Amino acid sequence: MPSTFLGLNTGLTGLSFYQSNLNTTGHNIANADVKGYSRQVVNAQAGEAVRTYSAYGMMGTGVQMTGIDQLRNVYYDAKYRASNAKFSEYEGIRDQLDQLQTYLNEMQSESGYTKLLSDLSNAMQDLASNPGDATYRTQFIQAANNFTDLINELGIDYQNVQEELNNEIAIHVDTINSISSQVYTLNQRIMNIETRGGNANDLRDQREALVDQLSELVTVKVNEVPLMYGYGDNAVESGAFRYEVRIGNELLVDEMECRQLRVVAREEKLNQNDVDGLYDVYWVGLKRSVGEKFDFNNVNLTGKIKGLFEVRDGNNMNPFAGTISRMTMGTDDGSTATVHLDKPVSLDQLNLPPQGTITLNCKDYYYERWEAVYDEEGNLNDFVFQNVTVRGEDGKRNPASFNTAQDIGKEAIVGTRIDCKGIPYYMTQLNEFVRTFSNYMNDLFTTGVDANGDPGLDFFTTVNPEGKDYVLTSDVEPIYRNSGESSYYKLTALNWSVNQDILADQSRLVVSYWDDIAQNDIDARGVLDKVIYGMSDRSMFAQGTPAQFLQSISTSLAVDTAKYNSFSKNMNEVSNTINNQRLSISSVDTNEEAANLVKYQNGYNLASKVISVMNQIYDKLINQTG
Repeated sequence: MPSTFLGLNTGLTGLSFYQSNLNTTGHNIANADVKGYSRQVVNAQAGEAVRTYSAYGMMGTGVQMTGIDQLRNVYYDAKYRASNAKFSEYEGIRDQLDQLQTYLNEMQSESGYTKLLSDLSNAMQDLASNPGDATYRTQFIQAANNFTDLINELGIDYQNVQEELNNEIAIHVDTINSISSQVYTLNQRIMNIETRGGNANDLRDQREALVDQLSELVTVKVNEVPLMYGYGDNAVESGAFRYEVRIGNELLVDEMECRQLRVVAREEKLNQNDVDGLYDVYWVGLKRSVGEKFDFNNVNLTGKIKGLFEVRDGNNMNPFAGTISRMTMGTDDGSTATVHLDKPVSLDQLNLPPQGTITLNCKDYYYERWEAVYDEEGNLNDFVFQNVTVRGEDGKRNPASFNTAQDIGKEAIVGTRIDCKGIPYYMTQLNEFVRTFSNYMNDLFTTGVDANGDPGLDFFTTVNPEGKDYVLTSDVEPIYRNSGESSYYKLTALNWSVNQDILADQSRLVVSYWDDIAQNDIDARGVLDKVIYGMSDRSMFAQGTPAQFLQSISTSLAVDTAKYNSFSKNMNEVSNTINNQRLSISSVDTNEEAANLVKYQNGYNLASKVISVMNQIYDKLINQTG
């Protein structure tokens, strides 16, 4: 038989249920504008019925609350984070390329390369009208010097952007570590509450908001499974969950572990014009040691940090790469490795550092210098890396020992293939311009003599470590090049300049051939006419004239910027659409909550009325019967 006071208890369950709904609705309204908050609802079911042992069988006992749950959809969370990471990557690349394009656009302004190339051509024409005039000579030399200074400035600007990107990567790695620590702390608090049967919805929201923030920086994968007590068939759910966050496929944090990343400055450069100390990212090992490298160039990764790496290190999938053809150990040049390039490269396009690191058959080595051999087409195709060393367990570099049977025929590569036209790519383009233009012009200037009858000097060159200009032009055709010799490899966008002797003395400028000067014909301009023609020579570059080559760089950058701008807009729309779908489930609608307040208030009043009526009945039964 049911209790005499069953009706009172039934009304009390209704009163408690509606009170909980009012409290939860108030909580939702209070957090309606809090970012990351998920709407909460009270879940309930009919109370367990009791036997009446009569014809009508069972009698209800009211309502039983089963918990207060969040309205979240794991599927939409995962989709949003994936799209958010992709959007952040595209947006980051677009922003950085836009900055690089700004520098090039400035070079097309009234003070840019278009104007200075025009000034240089005009100065040539003025000099051609009076080749012996010291004023016109000085004007031409100064115009050329202004142009080299502008290219220097562009190279420095690009290096500054690379350094800024490097610093930004370090900041974002610190952010990942901070988020990891916060998620780990929340994991502990949530487990502590939920294993005791409590409700940790608000802490869960904080944790999900942190993971959303993390998804802007790197690809995030979340896995949550119940924690069990016991083993095998006897295992029972503890009420808590194991919450695991991975970046890429690597575990970042769970209930037992909070892993950290650290940036480590490279000892060597991967590209000739890289700034010193570019960071690679590693896991923190035991006792704060450097652990395994975390490769942000992984195809499975997206996010803002990857975008920064792509612009900082992007080589358009064209690093120095080839096949190991020979290896020696213990020679006068130390251990050596000979690499045959997949695609022969001209000296003008070479971006290989004079010393650095090289990966031979998936193992990293250091080299001290290199030597390369020309092929029949005048390109470099076989490189010998000399004094190859490897870091030992003691941290010191020791002469490398090779397993030639395994290594010969395997890949050798400096850096990695990065599918983005980043700063290394554009610096290589600028270096190619500087070297090709200088080689073309120097070959003309050195065929003549100056106003004093002395042999012509290289007009474009740079200063060597001893403070003197490199001598770049030679009558002897080289059969090989090495990283230490005087060659056009030494010229870069960062150091390109006019010969110091010519800057100091305009009479050293060559405009005529020896025969003309020998006959005292100071107005002869045989060399100068060829130099003037060279400014419009479409055969100098594959892209055409010097101006057209520089324009091709600007056009390529504009196309890439527009491409990533389009990618960014499209992915932003996808991300917003998914987020709206997510918010349609989890966000708080104040109008709906206001309606719920009225509904639950009416329910509360009715439950109170039930208790009031039952009170009257029990008063009649107990106090007034008999």
